[in-house]
Amino acid sequence: MELRQLRYFVDLAKTEHLTTSAKNLFVTQSTLSHGLRQLEDELGMVLFDRIGRGLKLSQAGVVFRNHAERALHELEAGRMALADLSELQTGSLTLGVIPTFLNTLVAPAVAAFTRAYPRVAIEVRELLARPVEQGLLDGTLDLGVSFHPPQSADLEALPLFDERMMLLVNPSHPLATRRTMAVKALADVPLALLPRSFYTRGLIDDGLRSAGVAPLLRVEMGSVESLIALCRWGDMATIVPERAAQQATDMVAIHLISPQLIRTAGLLFRRGTQYSAAAREFAAHLAPAARASLGR
Repeated sequence: MELRQLRYFVDLAKTEHLTTSAKNLFVTQSTLSHGLRQLEDELGMVLFDRIGRGLKLSQAGVVFRNHAERALHELEAGRMALADLSELQTGSLTLGVIPTFLNTLVAPAVAAFTRAYPRVAIEVRELLARPVEQGLLDGTLDLGVSFHPPQSADLEALPLFDERMMLLVNPSHPLATRRTMAVKALADVPLALLPRSFYTRGLIDDGLRSAGVAPLLRVEMGSVESLIALCRWGDMATIVPERAAQQATDMVAIHLISPQLIRTAGLLFRRGTQYSAAAREFAAHLAPAARASLGR
């Protein structure tokens, strides 16, 4: 049984007309008739009843049609999968990632992806949340790892995980014996925080405001790492994401409650965009549902 014979049969099953199917398939009527007879001889069944100049599916033809269509569909899916595989032998991928997700989340995924697809070049840009979204909108980024939900309605995001914000102090700080602390108790605690241009700072400010706290802000610094370094040597506290706090093993992390401050990491992509195999495969390293979502 040949692939062309299945294609002949499926098209004839739709048209029930030799001339029409011959035109659809770009073959002569004699070639089409010969291919159909070969298929019927191999199956040992008549697939069409000949009615005048027309054709009508026989009972055997009706039964065989679903199987033939399914076989062609599976073969086409296999062809597309191989095309994607060949695409992953080369190409490039540009990611925009907010700083705190770069080392803890994205770096391991990049390492795993490059092991699997060493010929795909990856560029990772460390950006704040707003530039990540803008890069996706203007096409300079393929994917973004930032916050869920995105601010732009033209972007979609798959949630990756929730992350609590923690109060971080050095072991000699007066609060170092605490394990939990209500947000309202921060009113008199000297703080070092990210600048207001950061999404995370907005989340912190909202939590403080909801608890009725006007923060005692002493210092603003432009990275979580610099805030941790400052508090390591000083008498101030800072509020950082849980993953960053876990990496600062020489510091004391205190759970904030009433309310908890929680941010959600997200894989961001432009709504309605057709994505490359490289983008889908990298996304799948971060979120199992991502490959299907980017394939829409």
